[in-house]
Amino acid sequence: MRNIVCNIPLLLLMLLLVAGCDYKVKETTKEYTSENQDIVAGAVVAAPLDNATVEAFINNIWMPVGFTKNGNIHFTAIDEIKKYPVMLRANAYGKGRNTKTGLLFKAELRGIMMSRDDTAYLTPVTTLAALLFQIDGSTTAAACKAKRQVTSIVQKALGFYSFDPFTNPLGDKLLKHEVLQQAFMVALGLGEETDNSSMLNFITTLATVAQTMQKDTFLGAAKKVNPKLNSSIVEYITTQQARIVQRASALLFDKDKDPLEQEKEHIELSQEMNKIMGNDITRTELAECFVLTKLTDGCDSFTPLSTQIALPQKTATTPLHFRVSLLSNKNSVTELTSNGTKGLVPTYSGRFKISATTSAGTLNEGAPISPNNDQRVTAGNKTYTNGTEFSFFPNFTTAAIDSKHIITFTAADDSSVATTITFIVKGQNDVVIESVTSSGTSKLFAFNEGSSFAIPIGATATITEGQLAADVTPAFGTATPEEVFDTVMVQFSAPAGFAFRGENTSRRTAIVAVIPTSTDNTFTFALPSTIDIVATAPSDVGKKIIEIEVLDQKNKKVVARTSSTVYFVPQNALGDIASAVMTKHPSSVITYDKEAAGSDVLLDSFIISCELKTWYDLAEVPKEEQPISPINQYPSIWKLRFDNIATGNNGFKKADGSYSTELDLQPFAFSQAGTPMEFGLSDFSNEGGTDCRQTISPFSTSDIIRLYYAFYENPQKEYLTSGSIIVMEQP
Repeated sequence: MRNIVCNIPLLLLMLLLVAGCDYKVKETTKEYTSENQDIVAGAVVAAPLDNATVEAFINNIWMPVGFTKNGNIHFTAIDEIKKYPVMLRANAYGKGRNTKTGLLFKAELRGIMMSRDDTAYLTPVTTLAALLFQIDGSTTAAACKAKRQVTSIVQKALGFYSFDPFTNPLGDKLLKHEVLQQAFMVALGLGEETDNSSMLNFITTLATVAQTMQKDTFLGAAKKVNPKLNSSIVEYITTQQARIVQRASALLFDKDKDPLEQEKEHIELSQEMNKIMGNDITRTELAECFVLTKLTDGCDSFTPLSTQIALPQKTATTPLHFRVSLLSNKNSVTELTSNGTKGLVPTYSGRFKISATTSAGTLNEGAPISPNNDQRVTAGNKTYTNGTEFSFFPNFTTAAIDSKHIITFTAADDSSVATTITFIVKGQNDVVIESVTSSGTSKLFAFNEGSSFAIPIGATATITEGQLAADVTPAFGTATPEEVFDTVMVQFSAPAGFAFRGENTSRRTAIVAVIPTSTDNTFTFALPSTIDIVATAPSDVGKKIIEIEVLDQKNKKVVARTSSTVYFVPQNALGDIASAVMTKHPSSVITYDKEAAGSDVLLDSFIISCELKTWYDLAEVPKEEQPISPINQYPSIWKLRFDNIATGNNGFKKADGSYSTELDLQPFAFSQAGTPMEFGLSDFSNEGGTDCRQTISPFSTSDIIRLYYAFYENPQKEYLTSGSIIVMEQP
């Protein structure tokens, strides 16, 4: 019989437990005035924000600690924070306003405050650092690691090589920060800050990126959320320069100026920002991170090797074979492994060193079947070719239980790029968990109440059998379901504003207390269908994240974690359009001769295509399980529109010779209902039709055109599709 790390009485029911306190928000209606503003320190900047509540995550509760004014953080309750580092968030309620334009900003921003004396800055980029910090345990080491990771992303993946994203985003660095933040958001496929739908999904998009980065580069994570990203990020944002500059400059207009003065300011800002994009971005291929691959005879697919490995207190009979791959800012694990179907073969030419090894075992180069002490690999200045394979023969017979032993690999040309394998010694008969993966049967949760945009308080969705489940895998040896059950418990955490409800009790966390099922030494913990998810606060419809943690029964510490991306949608809105992505054929850029600048330009023929997806599609519900006609209603109004203020002399040229910033696309539609919707702005005269090519008068050397749609019932309520067309002078 194996030793069990800890024991609890067998419970054949579902427990709904509170993790510390309920995960909730302590709200206040207090009006802050100059008399009770204690400390002004830090800033909240997508554009500088006014009127955003600032909160700290203290004991699993978001506590209000201040507010923003002109972008600055005014701390009014900093003494509430007792332990550092701490995660801050701002604008969770979407009431912040751009200080320049006065427009509402709906995204939630986060950051890390290292100490009471630290100056915390909250931006889109620092939000990613805060989420990485949270995933990694919210320790000082986790904070430092997250800041290093994000600085590396900014300097290498985005190409702002000499820029520190954690400096003050206000003052003379505002323009550079705005360009950086917009480049970051464009790389992730996020809409403009005035696109409320996109901004409401900002935090969930960043959470997906942070989770994906646990197994891939930032490029790989960005490609997961931005399907249009088909190159390196630097290359992509270079092609999107006009869009990035337009987005950034539009946020800094002085709202009190008249339209012509605003247009002049727009031109001046654009010129400065184009200089930043041209001068400050490097396109050099640089080392970004290490990826370790476990090598197994007869298995050619990609199997990542964890950097935390538990091994029994004995001499191993079989070695650990693995490959060390150094990936660059132009690499993606998903692409290099064909989405995990083949082994990772690195393409980057960089080399690496071994900077630390353990004496509790033998590390050899290659794949010997037994340890070779004469060719033992040791730490030193020797460099290894990227993709070199190693074998480690552990010998922990005399090592203390819970002792740690490391092997560290460091990029030869950049010591900041390193990875460490940590071996943790455990008892031979201990049940030790190696990993947990989400294994739920469906991502779509249908609520009994709500509209196309909102889920009200009290709305519920019943969990179907197996819909929320997690597969737990031991690190070594074999175990019975009872042994695993007595060692760990699996906890699911509902998204903010929701709770699990069973037997008239609601809690944000639910712990599975039923003995798991098992297949091939993998153990599945699933929430039963007697549990509902209930809305405890008004919420937007759409993507949510359910966190999954494996907890040690003895000390309740997290031993493994993952998450599940799901979609919360009212039953009557499942067939609504959840995603509309516009593309232009043959490309998304239209160029014209410089000689035509300042006059009318006849655009070449092109076709606009817009793919429509419902919530069924986003949640990956198989077509055979969807209704025969899943889309509830097709848009009836389609318009192309320049991202510019009307001047009367620029835009689409109308039949009467006047100009407009928008074009009605309905006359050019190939069909009235279907997906993708297509519109032909081409010359059909050779086919007996009409020449539908468009004549425009450009606003500048690089303009952006977007696609909007609406419904006859409410034509004033427009929806912006993802994607854009850039019209620019030939370089």
